[in-house]
Amino acid sequence: MIEGPEQEIVKKIKKARDKDEEVIKAVEEMKKAEVKTLRDEKWQIEEGLVLKEGRVYVPKDEKLRIEIILLYHNTPVAEHRGQWKMVELVTRNYWWPEVTKEVKQYIEGCDQCQRMKNRAKMPAGKLRPNQVPERSWQHISVDFITKLLMSKGHDSILVVYDRFLKMSHFVATTEKMMVEGLARLFRDYV
Repeated sequence: MIEGPEQEIVKKIKKARDKDEEVIKAVEEMKKAEVKTLRDEKWQIEEGLVLKEGRVYVPKDEKLRIEIILLYHNTPVAEHRGQWKMVELVTRNYWWPEVTKEVKQYIEGCDQCQRMKNRAKMPAGKLRPNQVPERSWQHISVDFITKLLMSKGHDSILVVYDRFLKMSHFVATTEKMMVEGLARLFRDYV
């Protein structure tokens, strides 16, 4: 006897099966042959449900399939453990073509699953502090501020920062600056 939230899903599956051509063909063949199993027991009818290999066949109803995935995804047993755990849980009782693909798409769209996902990268290592510069202009950083409104022919700013003096130079420039022009700006203004 089915109880709980799956009881509603089973009712929806029974209603939706008439919309799925593959299921209709299989059921019609079974009725014509007056049998309860078809094709080496791959398809069966039990209590108004179409079973394929012992699992409830879910018709082509996207909302219903997502509801089933959600039922297993949000349980304490699954706990956002990822694609293969979800596929295993869903396919214990239900089946439809490309169930694995649909579960994968759902997991890829789940924010919490993506945040909890194990990454197959080596740790970056321990953080090391930057060296303390001993003289001015020994350690500098250079960056551009771009996409500014045009002013006197300039739409970008070259920013040069000296870590020792904690001093910045701001030079008006254009976003289309070439390497030679950058070198001239650096020579003339920094």
